[in-house]
Amino acid sequence: MTNILDRLPSKEDLMSLIQEIRDQDFSFNEDGYIDITVASNGVDQYDWGFQLGDNSYTGQCYFYNHWAIGTIDNETDNEELANDLLDQLEEALAYESLDC
Repeated sequence: MTNILDRLPSKEDLMSLIQEIRDQDFSFNEDGYIDITVASNGVDQYDWGFQLGDNSYTGQCYFYNHWAIGTIDNETDNEELANDLLDQLEEALAYESLDC
């Protein structure tokens, strides 16, 4: 049986993404943060997307079934946020696999 985490983006990839976003000159909202959404179908750890800001129906995440949402600001702990996003995706995949 394959571990659910083996089908999601790696923590290292998410941490790198978060750091890259923090290093860029993105426009944080008036409260000093930006929303991040990470999405996956939970099939292939390399098949996932992300988008920043509004969770509209036109972003990179729209074509994925499972979404995780967080916020990034100047105080964000990259590892903590990566773990939180992965926990959300793992929970969504585990729920999907239940025979309800």
